Amino acid sequence: MPMVQLFNKKTIEKPHNVDPGRVETSMHDSDNIQAAWHSGIAMQSYHAVDRLAENSSQLIARQIMTTDVTTLKKTAPVAAAIKLFRVKKFRHIPITTKNGTVEGILSERDILHYLSGINDDYTKSKLPVKANDKVSRVMKHDVLTASADTDVRYIARLFVEQHIGAMPIVIDGKIVGLITRSDVLGAVMRHFILELWA
Repeated sequence: MPMVQLFNKKTIEKPHNVDPGRVETSMHDSDNIQAAWHSGIAMQSYHAVDRLAENSSQLIARQIMTTDVTTLKKTAPVAAAIKLFRVKKFRHIPITTKNGTVEGILSERDILHYLSGINDDYTKSKLPVKANDKVSRVMKHDVLTASADTDVRYIARLFVEQHIGAMPIVIDGKIVGLITRSDVLGAVMRHFILELWA
């Protein structure tokens, strides 16, 4: 199905004054109006009259982050992480200390690699795989974090350049939220203003 059919919905135009002398239109006039519409003239005129105010403010992390973040301790068993992934249907779990400091991050992909006995470079692991092993054996220790005031564009760029799918948001070293690729895509849909993403 062409994308234009999915998103080209009928909308109600803003009411405007009509010249009483031009109420009646013939079929020929209707064809001219339709031709003008397709040529872009009508659309340009409509936007010139009814232009939306452009919002040039930046989009920051606290506006799109998830604040109800599920975390695990590094001493938790891998089986507990598997259960969370299955029940909660998310793909990343921050690993934190008792006071909320981020120590690592665990992804669904990390779990799949571990359980299949494959390392990050896709070589076979020589270590035995056990579901009761600690999460610290599987998690990524080097974690990129951002503050709540970080521009979302920088986070999106890091997702692409560093091949990561989630970023903990911290204040004074403690986790306050999480941004995933899904959050960024949702922000693009809700804030489809090109200036925000330039």
